[in-house]
Order: sequence, then C-alpha cells, then structure tokens
Amino acid sequence: MQIQNAQKTLKKYLRVSVLFIFVFIFINVKSQVRNCKYFVPLEQTNVDANSLSILPGDTVCIMPGKRKYLRFANFRGDSLKYIVIRNYEGEVVIENDDHYFGLLISNCSYFKLTGSGDKSINYGIKIIKTFKGASGLTINNLSTNFEIDHLEISNTGFAGIMSFSQPKCDGSSNRGNFVQRSVSIHDNYIHHTLGEGLYIGHSFYTGYTVDCFDKPEILFPHEIKGLRVYNNLVDSTGWDGIQVGSANFDCEIYGNKISNYGVANEKSQNSGIQIGNGTTGKCYNNAILNGSGTGIALFGTGNNLLYNNLIVNAGQMGDSIDLLRGGYGIFCDDRVTSENMSYNFINNTIISPKTDGIRIYIDKSKNNKIINNLIINPGSYGLYKDMNQSYLYFKSDEQLFIVNNYFSQDQTPLVDIKNIDKIADFTFSLPIINKGADVSVFGINFDFNRNGRIKDNICDIGAFEFDSSQKPEVNNSKFKLYPNPNSGTFFVNNNNHDEIIKISIKTINGLMLYENLPLKANSVFVELKDILNKGIYTIDIETVSDRVIKKFIIN
Repeated sequence: MQIQNAQKTLKKYLRVSVLFIFVFIFINVKSQVRNCKYFVPLEQTNVDANSLSILPGDTVCIMPGKRKYLRFANFRGDSLKYIVIRNYEGEVVIENDDHYFGLLISNCSYFKLTGSGDKSINYGIKIIKTFKGASGLTINNLSTNFEIDHLEISNTGFAGIMSFSQPKCDGSSNRGNFVQRSVSIHDNYIHHTLGEGLYIGHSFYTGYTVDCFDKPEILFPHEIKGLRVYNNLVDSTGWDGIQVGSANFDCEIYGNKISNYGVANEKSQNSGIQIGNGTTGKCYNNAILNGSGTGIALFGTGNNLLYNNLIVNAGQMGDSIDLLRGGYGIFCDDRVTSENMSYNFINNTIISPKTDGIRIYIDKSKNNKIINNLIINPGSYGLYKDMNQSYLYFKSDEQLFIVNNYFSQDQTPLVDIKNIDKIADFTFSLPIINKGADVSVFGINFDFNRNGRIKDNICDIGAFEFDSSQKPEVNNSKFKLYPNPNSGTFFVNNNNHDEIIKISIKTINGLMLYENLPLKANSVFVELKDILNKGIYTIDIETVSDRVIKKFIIN
C-alpha cells in the first residue's frame, strides 16, 4: 500500500513538473515575442519607421536567414529609451555582389543595433559579402546617438563599418549645423575587408572643396562628440584597421585587437590605428600585431594620450624599408594641431617595427611627453648617426619631455610570437621592473591587462605591470667585476664557479653596445676601451642557472 501511494505521489509530481516546465517555456517564448514590437521578415529589405508605430524603448527583431541587403530609416528613440534592433532566434546573414551596401542605417537616432539577440551565438548579425566599393554596415544621413555591437562583417567591397554623414551643399549635415553624439561601437568582429576595418568620422576635418551650384565651395564635416570604439577584433583589412576622424571631444579607442592590417600595402592607408585630423582623446590598451604600415598614426587636434598599447611587427608585412614612409611603431605629425596643445606617449610597448620605434614631427604642440615606453629591435637601427634615433626620432628643437624609457636592440625572434602572454613573459625578463615614472597624474592607474599600475609611487616600463615579488632576487655577490670604476678593460668572475654563457653591455637607456655569446667560462676578459665613453653602463651576465644585471662606471 505504501509503495502504491508513493507511485501515485510520484506520478502526480511528474505531471505537475511537466506542466510547470511547459508553462515556463510558454511564458518565456511569449515574453520574447512580446518584447519584439515588430518582426522584419526575410523578404523585407527596407524598414522605414515612418510607416510603423515604433516608439522609444521598442524592440525590432530581424528574422533569421539569408538576405541580400537591409535598410533601416527614420527610427527615433530618446536618451532614456533607445530603440533596439536585434536578431531573433538565429543568425541574420547578409550577402550580395550587386548592391551599394550590405546593411544601411539612415537618419536614425537613439538606437542600438546588436547581434546579441540569441545568447547561443556570439555574432548574431553577419554581413559576409558586399559589392565592390560597398561597405558592410553604413551609418549616415544625420544618424546620431547609437550603439553597434556583436556584428561579424567580412569580405566587403570597402570598409567593414563606415559611419559619418557626408557634408552637403545645403549645409544640413555640415559643421555648425549637425553634431554626431554618443557613439559606441564595440565587441564586433571585422575581417577581410578591401578598405578599412572601421572607418569612423570624416577624414577631411579642415575642409575640402566641392562644386556647389556651379561654383567651388569649401565644406566642413560634422564633429563627433562622445565616441567609444572598444573590444573589437579586426583582422586582415586591406587598408587601416581602425580609422577615426573629426572626433574632437571625448573620444576613446581602447581594448581592440588588430592583426594583419594593411594587406593591400596602400601607402598612407595601412596603419593599425589612424587617429585622423580633428581627433583628440585617448587611445589605450590596444594590441596591434603584424601589418604593412605604422602601428598607430596620429594626426590629431592635440591633447591626445596614447598609453598601454602593444605594437608588434609594425610594417613587417610591407615590401621595403623607407624611413620617410611608414613602418613606425608610432608616428605623430602636428600640422593640424591646435596651438599649444600636447601629445603624450606613455607606457607603450613597441617590438620590432620595420623602421623607427616612435617618430614625431611637432612644431605647434607644446609640453609633449614620452614616458615609460619600451622599444625593442627597431628595423632602422644602424642607419642613423645617432643610434638612439631608431628608437625615438625627433628634431632637436622640438618641445619634448623624455624620461624613463627603455631601449634595447634585443635580437630575440618575435615575428612568430602571436600569444600576448608570451610577449609579456619576454618583456618580464628585461630590467624594466619598478623603473618607470609615476604617471598617475595622467589618470593611468592600470596596465594592458587592467592590473593596477602604480605601486609605491613607481611603475614598470612598457604596457605590462608585473609583480616584482615574482622576479628572483639577484645576489650580486656571486659575480665580481673589477676594476670598477675602470677605463674599459675589466674581468668578470663568477665566485660560484658556474659557467658564464652570455654577457651583454648596454647604455643606461638600454642601447646594446656589446654582446658576447656563447661562452662557457668562469672568468671572462672584456676590452671595450675603444667604444665606451665616460659614464654609467649596465652589464647583463647570464649563466646556466642565473642572471644578473649590474651597473658599472667608465671613468
């Protein structure tokens, strides 16, 4: 009897549970459907809010499947209630080879276009091919106050994303009449484009001549105030990875990973990030790996702050070394800079650029600062009379404050290092720990990995901050360097009788002057009196089981 009662109870429980699960699924599905004010079917290519009753806060859902193109026009949310346009239960795929856009946003404001409508898919809106000259996503015609995220865009006839309103002869979209505000473009995957990956803002901030009503007239593009471009993956772009122009207030470009940029090797169009005319603000924590041109090209309006960027193999995909035409880690030109504004380059790591580490031409800007940068193995090393110009090239009369940078001509092969953690491990081996200046006055309180930057009013040099307690303590008593001070001829002796396998000598700024390897000896004779002037140097002594870096003096 007890067994029968238990079986009845179990059956009743299972019926109730199944009913509860069914009701839960039904309510959840109904809720999702209810959240969609309007569904865009596969056959619809033009969605105009003027013919729909779409209100601020509504959600427009795009049905999954493949279509040739799609246009949204005249959607108007408000600052508190954005209109959301998203994929619905699957992937929205756009592909064409005969149309002038893939997805177009025209005359819309306070909206969010997102591919996050299906939580099982990372990029729920995919634009996989567009016609020659056509961008994947185009945002124009006075569109403003918007967010774009979780799109995958590839194989485009021009840019992956192009966002600005072209100046017109009637002046409606020109500077003084229209300002684009509060733009956020993040967490997108852009790859294999013929043009730029992201083309944000107009390139000709200072104006350009157009034939208006049968006479030439200079038109000025609109400004962007409040721009965030972050956490995007950009790979294999024909031209620049990310180009931003005319963003003259509150602009931040950060956390993007850009690789294999400028594959078309088009001169002046092949930077990892190009910060164009009229753009100010911050560019930080970006990884820029392998490209045909300069890592970051800066032509801003001034008060630009570049920090914590990792730039590896800039220009190495290019066809030749031309010291005047790119392949730099960072390039800066202030020809369109506002008077007395400044540029600041802080805690960047630049490894193996094709030419110079940082090259700058600054005449208008003042109080420019280059602090805590790590520059390794520039390709132009040995081509200048002053070797340090390969690391940092500037004219002697430029206003620069340069302090606590570390330069090294380390020949460690890095071309194949694609793992950022391995790059960080490599820099950890250099004498950069706790050697940086306090940069908290610039608001820089974190590193590339978002770890805390300042400890005891000091920080490390380069993009990464390390825990100095992880670095083994050096027992300098193991080695004897004599005489010290000396005239350039001395002995290095290992008291522990461990074989010395490598010795290198650098200037206090990290410039390599001497390297001797492989060695297998307990005592090494060094004669450098013909190449060392009076001053302080560092000697790096490596054995099978230990490594020591010491300072010594030439008198």
